Amino acid sequence: MRYLLRSITVLCFIIALAGCTPDSQQPQNADAQPSPNSVARRASKKKAMTEKAAVSEVAAEKQPQQEKAPYSYTSAGKPDPFNPLIADPSIKLKAGAPESRNKEFLTPLQKYELKDLKLVAVVVSEREPTAMLEDPTGYGYVVRKDTLVGPNDGIVVRVIPTGLIIKEKIYNSLGEVETKISTLTIQHVE
Repeated sequence: MRYLLRSITVLCFIIALAGCTPDSQQPQNADAQPSPNSVARRASKKKAMTEKAAVSEVAAEKQPQQEKAPYSYTSAGKPDPFNPLIADPSIKLKAGAPESRNKEFLTPLQKYELKDLKLVAVVVSEREPTAMLEDPTGYGYVVRKDTLVGPNDGIVVRVIPTGLIIKEKIYNSLGEVETKISTLTIQHVE
């Protein structure tokens, strides 16, 4: 039984291979005449091929007359496409941007944004006015003039009875340092 299955499988394989040869596309009978449609198709294909060959010969003759100069690119006077459009990152690092500082050596008040800090009390005295800031965890800090506050190199400029005036260094889109004056006021609870 196995021998019969193997022989049938091999026979089918041989027939399939024989059918895939280029000779199999030729008519098997020498007496058989090709149909008129197939003759017309072959003639139109030959005509199209000869026309294409003629066009390509004419184009080949014209090419030596129209020799093109090789393309060359000069970047003189043009901006470098690989430079950032907004700002040069090296400017921020040279100016001492907050990202370039070591975060291990920041005071606790410098680790929080000004909007996260809450002014709880202001003590105005004859010698030196002081204030108390509370961080988001609820821990309080006593601040005076010249105390560092916020991640943008903020410094307390003045303590006034209604709040604090803080001067920060902000980097604009061009990487230039701008000074921003912020005010923290006491939140009155009713």
